[in-house]
Amino acid sequence: MTTSTHGDHLRVLGPDTGLAQVFAFYEVHAHGDPSAAWEAFTTAWNWSAPLATAVAGADVPDTPVALPAAGGGFTLSGRWHLPAHDGTGAWLALPLTGGERPSRPVMASPGGPDLFAVPSEVLRGAVHAVPGEAAGPGPVFRLEGVHVPTGFATHAAATPLRAADAPFLWTAVAAQALGAARRVTDALAAPAPAPASASAPASASAPASGAARGPVRSATVAAELAAVLHDERLSLAAALHGAPSARLGLAPSAGERLAARVRRAGNAVHQVVASALEHALASYGYAGEHPLVHLLEASAPILQQARYATQLLPPDDGTSWKGANL
Repeated sequence: MTTSTHGDHLRVLGPDTGLAQVFAFYEVHAHGDPSAAWEAFTTAWNWSAPLATAVAGADVPDTPVALPAAGGGFTLSGRWHLPAHDGTGAWLALPLTGGERPSRPVMASPGGPDLFAVPSEVLRGAVHAVPGEAAGPGPVFRLEGVHVPTGFATHAAATPLRAADAPFLWTAVAAQALGAARRVTDALAAPAPAPASASAPASASAPASGAARGPVRSATVAAELAAVLHDERLSLAAALHGAPSARLGLAPSAGERLAARVRRAGNAVHQVVASALEHALASYGYAGEHPLVHLLEASAPILQQARYATQLLPPDDGTSWKGANL
């Protein structure tokens, strides 16, 4: 069994561990604390390592910089050299530095993510070529405030994954998504705080707010959504039973089935989360103080990654597993 440690973060399992154990581990930890589980995962394993990686420019004022975005995620600005003239693949990894110490802070918060994945097609439409520059391994581009969701950010200092480790990434991400969604259903079932407008005592003839009715209805909805997640967990756990570690390798047919199941689990998670949020808003109106809102913010990176995990790290033999049947 391979684990990795990084500072005070959780010990996390790696691609040398059997996939069934990987799934169980990450599901439990994401259910306990989605934000801490994702931070531990990205500080232990650099999932973007197999992607084509640009080279960060070092010229002030075009040194790459990442700033927290108001609506979540980051905005990237600065100059990078693309790795090749003949394309980069579907995704490109953009580091903040080329390994040297930056001349100025690259993140508003030290210790934050410093490696970002962006779709190549989005990059082409968002950057501006720098004319007359031939230095570096490929064309030079300058970004100007390109948004990157939190789920596509990781740490360059983490242990790099290999392309063949894709089943490990898929399993770990799907497990965290299911665990985080299970936590969401827990929060929906719990009584929510009454709206501020209902804080005053209610008259005997007219109970104030929907808070008294909401938790009962929410518990029913939460139970239904939790049952959906339960079925997905059982299905994926059964599919992984007896599966080797990613490092030992999966047969192509097994990899195809896993990719399909991971995508199905991701779709189920997003439907559950959307339904939970919709119900919370319908029952309590403005849900800004509902615990569910803060939990969704903490789970956002996992949910974002779950949508694209099988695209970010596909097989390294050039085959496509997108059309696999269950």
